[in-house]
Amino acid sequence: MKIERKKVSMQVFDRIKEYIHEEKMKPGDRLPTEKQLSEMFGVSRTPVREALSVLEASGLTVSKQGGGSIVQATSLTNLIEETQFEFVDSEEVLNLLETRIILETEAARLAAERGTAEDKERIKEKLEDLRASQNDNRVGYKEDIAFHNAIVQATYNPILVHSVESVTTLYDKAIRFSLKKNMGISEKRAQVLSEHERIYTAIRLGNGSQAKEEMYQHLNNACKKFKQSFDQALNS
Repeated sequence: MKIERKKVSMQVFDRIKEYIHEEKMKPGDRLPTEKQLSEMFGVSRTPVREALSVLEASGLTVSKQGGGSIVQATSLTNLIEETQFEFVDSEEVLNLLETRIILETEAARLAAERGTAEDKERIKEKLEDLRASQNDNRVGYKEDIAFHNAIVQATYNPILVHSVESVTTLYDKAIRFSLKKNMGISEKRAQVLSEHERIYTAIRLGNGSQAKEEMYQHLNNACKKFKQSFDQALNS
């Protein structure tokens, strides 16, 4: 049952999914421990820990006090397929965020300069939705994406809109891990909301250069926080 060294964490992730299917595990069932999985697959505990952390971030499992992971009460078949898409190397996510910086900093500038009053009102509405999600202690990733997409739509550049849409699905799933890790940290949530507010204010005032700078600062901070969250998850 041992696996190859290439992409060990990904292979462990796949094997755990296979194990859940083969054992016909139900919500509430407990997965083998890190040590047991490590012995089952013939790997160290590090890739096992990484695979388990992604399963938990995806909502498929939940950690229990005293150790171990419990299968969550959810649509297991659909979620197992979806988690495959979420399991990405941290470097790949950082590359994706770098691409978003390139595209969205310019999008913020154009939205400030080209956006109509209706466009700016729509961006404000998405900002209010994001604020409400934080007040309700929801993760808010859908509201986060909607805010950014409203800005891109206000550029009136169909090529830019298409370029951002082409990576939005990847981006959507990639940031869930980071946002869920930050969900209960009030300072981080307040900081993210403040960053969005500053972006909106610059756009509302028609200040393209300031909107571009605020978007850069926001996405650059997102890169830093994702890396920190990912490193903490691996070392926990």
